[in-house]
Amino acid sequence: MSFFGPPSSPSYNKKKYEHLTLAIRQTVLERAHNRCQKCSVKFSPRTPPQFEHINGSLKDNRPVNLHALCSECFKSVENKEKNKKGIFGRMRNIVG
Repeated sequence: MSFFGPPSSPSYNKKKYEHLTLAIRQTVLERAHNRCQKCSVKFSPRTPPQFEHINGSLKDNRPVNLHALCSECFKSVENKEKNKKGIFGRMRNIVG
């Protein structure tokens, strides 16, 4: 990072984190101690983890950009994202 702000290009390999791999999932789950990072419910086969992208970019699957959430907590994230899109988000979906 320079005195004048962040570098113009990211300091990580974008291709490496383009897909949410099993290794990335395991890293996030280990960091979260296999629990939801909002309500602390323990993950199990009946309560599988969902992954929230903190910065909103679905292509940024770096472990530092992911939160492991239970399905109940993830619903609130989905609703917040749905409401945030507004008219411009809907136009983007229609246009392409």
